[in-house]
Amino acid sequence: MKKFYLIFLLFLSGCFYHDGCIYTPQMVNCFVGKGDIFPSIARFQKVEGIGKTDAKQRWKDAVDCGSKYGDEDLIYINDNNLYSIFHSCMVKKGYKRFHPAECGYQNPKWDKGVCNL
Repeated sequence: MKKFYLIFLLFLSGCFYHDGCIYTPQMVNCFVGKGDIFPSIARFQKVEGIGKTDAKQRWKDAVDCGSKYGDEDLIYINDNNLYSIFHSCMVKKGYKRFHPAECGYQNPKWDKGVCNL
């Protein structure tokens, strides 16, 4: 009987659970593992090919702009305070930088189709 009251109260308050998320009238809380976020280098996408940027060419351009090959999180750039130079160089080469929330996650279910590796 207590379970019935709990379910009934949740129903009255407009709360419900679906796909690992609790939906309330003012917010959504999800408790599912969405996977890893895209690394920093994957957030740079060619404007004409968003979500389909050639990874090999992006690495060549990133190295030309001062990055180290294979440094997906751009640790070398950040440690040496070269990010603004690197970013402007990548923009000049036709790239746009997306924020992690715009990319989604590497898990196909949560990928927004904007970033690629």
